[in-house]
Amino acid sequence: MNEARRITDMTMTQSATKELRGRIQRIHLEESLVELACDLCMEQVPVELALQQIQDKAMEKMVPLLDTRILQYAEVVQSCLEMVAEESERVAWSALRKGTELLEEGLAMLEDGDIELPEGGYVN
Repeated sequence: MNEARRITDMTMTQSATKELRGRIQRIHLEESLVELACDLCMEQVPVELALQQIQDKAMEKMVPLLDTRILQYAEVVQSCLEMVAEESERVAWSALRKGTELLEEGLAMLEDGDIELPEGGYVN
């Protein structure tokens, strides 16, 4: 591969991953997955399985954000998919952490008597 082509590929890769990262940030993916994390914790799903389910959901939401114009460039697609895999893991851990913190805060409020459960014992 000649030098000009390598530089063009690098530029395209950087541009595509930057654009994808921006799209991911605009959909507020972490925040949208916190509820899923809370639900999985409430269902007492083991951490490893919960993390995998959250990560799968993150990937499911990120892959469609890929720019279809890059699909003809294998190296660019590969770089974007690697970024999706890394970002989905980061987002999954963050959502799981935030979900757990929210549940802990809610339990603390219940224990302190700051809130009362309605009849039937459930809070939405």
